[in-house]
Amino acid sequence: MNRSPLVRVAAGLCALALVSCLGSYEQAVEETRAGLIGKTGRQLRTCLGVPTDFDRDGDVELLTYRWVWNPKVRNGGPVTGGIVIGRGGMGGGGDPLGSFPSDPEEQGFCQIDFALDKQGVTKVTATGRDEVGLRADAECMLRARHCVDGDEDYEGDTDE
Repeated sequence: MNRSPLVRVAAGLCALALVSCLGSYEQAVEETRAGLIGKTGRQLRTCLGVPTDFDRDGDVELLTYRWVWNPKVRNGGPVTGGIVIGRGGMGGGGDPLGSFPSDPEEQGFCQIDFALDKQGVTKVTATGRDEVGLRADAECMLRARHCVDGDEDYEGDTDE
């Protein structure tokens, strides 16, 4: 089968556009990571809310933000802990007792961990899995993108 040169050029341009999108996506992830370095704990709480977990290791403060993908709510939300009471939708479905939450290993999640010293964030790591179990680390990091994009809101806020 002989393809016309126009079809080959169009296919080549589509492939080039796809590759350039992947590069810009990775660049956005790295810009987000770099933009979070130096943020204070107060700045993180302003843009991400209250951390799901926190700890201290000597002079280093460790903040963890964790979201679970809820298929009924498009953007999920921070996990605040607690116990689920009730049986959700009774009858139907795979769970004979109703719609109890899945095991944590079966749920999609996003977790961003921050290490902070007196100058602010020194390290950021993002770990994520989507609803079908595929890695979603980059998408997870981009959940904090608005903390970097809205940087003008944080200037001069150094009180802890």
